[in-house]
Amino acid sequence: MTGNVSLRFADLFAVFLYAVGILWLGWWTQKRIKGTEGFFLAGRSMPSWAVGMSVLATAISSITFLAYPGSSYTGNWSRLVPGLMLPFATAIGVYFFVVFYRRTMFVSAYEYFERRYGNWGRSYASALFSLGSLYRMGMVLYLMSLPIKVLTGWSGMTVIIFAGAIVTIYTVMGGLQGVIWTDVVQGTLLLVGGLVTIAIIFLEVPGGPAAVISQAYAAGKFNLVVSFDWTLARDTFWLFALMGLVGNIQEQATDQTKVQRYQAAKTDRDAIKAALYVLLCIPTWIMFMFIGSCLWVYYRAFPGILPEGIRADYVYPHFILTQTPPFIGGIIIVAVLSAAMATDSTMNGSASVILEDFYKRHFVKGKDDRHYLFVARLITWTLGALMMVVAWGFSLLNADTILDIGFFIGAIMAGGLGGFFLLGFLFKRANAQGALVGLLSGIAVILWLTLGHLGAIPERYAPDFHPFITGVLGNVVVFVVGLAASYFFPAPDQEKISGMTWWTREKTRDTRGVALTVNP
Repeated sequence: MTGNVSLRFADLFAVFLYAVGILWLGWWTQKRIKGTEGFFLAGRSMPSWAVGMSVLATAISSITFLAYPGSSYTGNWSRLVPGLMLPFATAIGVYFFVVFYRRTMFVSAYEYFERRYGNWGRSYASALFSLGSLYRMGMVLYLMSLPIKVLTGWSGMTVIIFAGAIVTIYTVMGGLQGVIWTDVVQGTLLLVGGLVTIAIIFLEVPGGPAAVISQAYAAGKFNLVVSFDWTLARDTFWLFALMGLVGNIQEQATDQTKVQRYQAAKTDRDAIKAALYVLLCIPTWIMFMFIGSCLWVYYRAFPGILPEGIRADYVYPHFILTQTPPFIGGIIIVAVLSAAMATDSTMNGSASVILEDFYKRHFVKGKDDRHYLFVARLITWTLGALMMVVAWGFSLLNADTILDIGFFIGAIMAGGLGGFFLLGFLFKRANAQGALVGLLSGIAVILWLTLGHLGAIPERYAPDFHPFITGVLGNVVVFVVGLAASYFFPAPDQEKISGMTWWTREKTRDTRGVALTVNP
């Protein structure tokens, strides 16, 4: 499907240097880890620029590197619209969540749900994050395997095991500190790889940059929307904007990897600076959408060199392996590997949640920190193995572009977690009973929308909604129904939830019960 290509020695050498360097970095940071707080929070001592680059690298995984060019190659930039909501969500996150979480000193973000609703709330949120993380890690690893299996001739499973083993090994060794420093390297390489690709296309297409841009523009390749019609049943600006806004706010408020980075910074100011680095995602996403548009022009300028019937997600890998000079192609391949390594953040975050929210609370209590550090590494090994299994599962799917599948599954896995959090954070009157009613209602709506999309219920009962809106509606139902239902039950004990709402944030206490002052 992708032609007869093989890995050149210079490209292989570039990949080898990268693998050795990353493993060495994991070994180097391993010596600096002191206990579980060092493993999961990097001793709360990382500089803001490094934390910020780690946030950026995590957000621009191989989903960005491969799925975005595949989407814009076959269509336009409409899948970019959700990302354009990021500045609004980031502003909300910086103002409402960053300093709040730092004052709580939570290792697990989902301890909030226990403080606010009880043990069941924490268990639900933690389980949902852990399952969603496995899905995301597997998808990112699978996307990375596409170009690697083409250039090496290995099977997809061999590539998944090889790359998955590397990322697991250095995450086990280096913990969050190792994750952050390798993310700095990986984020830089990914940006360099994208820029090198654009430069090659500009140099080879007759007429240069002007011709590439003008042809893509004339074909509507830069269009952001299909229409501005107000409907939630098909691709429109409003649908993608709603999905992006709600999804990004939920991530800012409830994603363990984000909260870990809030905690890892040295000071509140550094944490806020690091959170703002994520805004660099927008020009990065634009760059990779632009690459897909450029590739469309490139293969029109040189017809016949692209295999007939090639999948959209394979077009960019095919270009890397056939049209780039030796070693330069290796650098871009390294960038693809770097994109896949962004799963390290999710792996470390998931390990912290499983240890703090399940193992220490329900299975083995009262052990010393040395024991828990050993278990944290064991959990990380297990997550690495499960990540490879999920990636193999994705390799069995038949889809024109994995990005659409990712959006859909991501909406289902969100499980109304954003609405669940904001209900308790914004309303003192919200109580555990009302939240449970709202959560069950939201889950029912998500199941209804999902089964309707899959054709598992009669057409007359199926919803007329786009599958991407599943997560938005689920969150809205949890929030609205949960708030209304709370008024049918007694108000919560305000002393018990003190510091757990925006209105009582000045009474926030850390995990040791020490009162802290939270400034807006």
